[in-house]
Amino acid sequence: MTNIKVTEVKPNFSIITETMPNLESASIGIFFSSGSRFESESEQGINHLIEHMLFKGTDKKNAGDIAKFAEAKGAVIDGFTTKETSGIYCRYFAKNLDDIASLIDEIITSSKFDPDLIEKEKNIVLNEISESEDIPHEYVFQMLNRILFGKHPLAHPISGTIDSVKKLSSRAVRDYYYEKFLCSRVCISAAGKIDHDQLLDKLQIKNNQLIASKPNSTTKPDINIPKVRIMKTRADLNQLYSAAADFTFSYCDEERYGMILLNNIWGGSMSSRLFSRVREKEGLVYSIFSFIDLYSDIGLMGAFYISDPKNQSRVFECGYEETVKLKEHGVTQSELERAINYCKSLLVLGSEDPMSRMIRNAKHQLLLNRIVTIEESIAQFEKYDIDTINELTRQLPLNYAVVNVAPVDQSDEIKKSGGPQNVVRDQ
Repeated sequence: MTNIKVTEVKPNFSIITETMPNLESASIGIFFSSGSRFESESEQGINHLIEHMLFKGTDKKNAGDIAKFAEAKGAVIDGFTTKETSGIYCRYFAKNLDDIASLIDEIITSSKFDPDLIEKEKNIVLNEISESEDIPHEYVFQMLNRILFGKHPLAHPISGTIDSVKKLSSRAVRDYYYEKFLCSRVCISAAGKIDHDQLLDKLQIKNNQLIASKPNSTTKPDINIPKVRIMKTRADLNQLYSAAADFTFSYCDEERYGMILLNNIWGGSMSSRLFSRVREKEGLVYSIFSFIDLYSDIGLMGAFYISDPKNQSRVFECGYEETVKLKEHGVTQSELERAINYCKSLLVLGSEDPMSRMIRNAKHQLLLNRIVTIEESIAQFEKYDIDTINELTRQLPLNYAVVNVAPVDQSDEIKKSGGPQNVVRDQ
């Protein structure tokens, strides 16, 4: 029996609660269907900057006042920006609902977007971008998105670029917030010790006429884009960082459950094919894993590893062999049963955390237009038998887009292993 309640306040604006009566805390967040994929070239990074600015002051409170108010109520408050959503969230003592609801109302409806503070925050974001580009594994995934999505906005880095953020004006940020951010699809989601009707009474934001009036729209990426393979060299590195991916099902496709199982078997766990072969048997790497990134209309499935450059060819060879075996011969019954039990366990463990439930419900509402219960998701995993899962093994990627970041020019070794042919040197 579910304790989930949903109220459609107006078209494209929902309030969701999931009651967990045994807790003394609750989590609440306000989620907007506004992320980096909805930005134009000149707007790159604007959603992320807006997220930062929501904590920099309202008509009544400055940044310090906001932090002190939340902490005085025993609350942890933060923000987030993804490719498709942005917002703020908070975990708090359940008895302090009135104050927390009031704070969220104030932040969303009364943020000042002071021009001087925007310029100061832009400098902070520029440092954040520079820092991420210094981290090899973050840079690898940024480049992978660029070569897979090409000119589509899903290729945009969430934080924007140095150039795009520098050019964002305070007026552009403020206008975007009121004309696009607030007007996107909106979901307020809460989980924990929470009463649905009480929350509805406390939230004044539901009466804001700007909320959810004209949802954002976007085009679907071109999945036929050529699979570019590139390598960049950096003199400050000792290890080679490599990521490869191809397209797969979207978050809205129920076959995602099967691909999640396959990801677990392929490289998503310590018992997986890639981990067992490349790390445990061959001893070639410390870090190797497969991954799935799912969006509303497309998905990515791929693998990542870090290795000594001299082992790159062998790592690539072993990974390719294991992927071909999985595609051609499928999974075993024991692998399938283990993956199903593991994925079900992750669902159940996550369901014990009100923050996890809050985010899960909001994501479902914004992307699927309905809440999928834990029980429904478990049933989706359990529907796969050996025949249906092995029909999906043919969807495993072999025509990868590949990005390598290496400490020295490894072009000869890369070519031998069938890796990237376009080499960019950054000594």
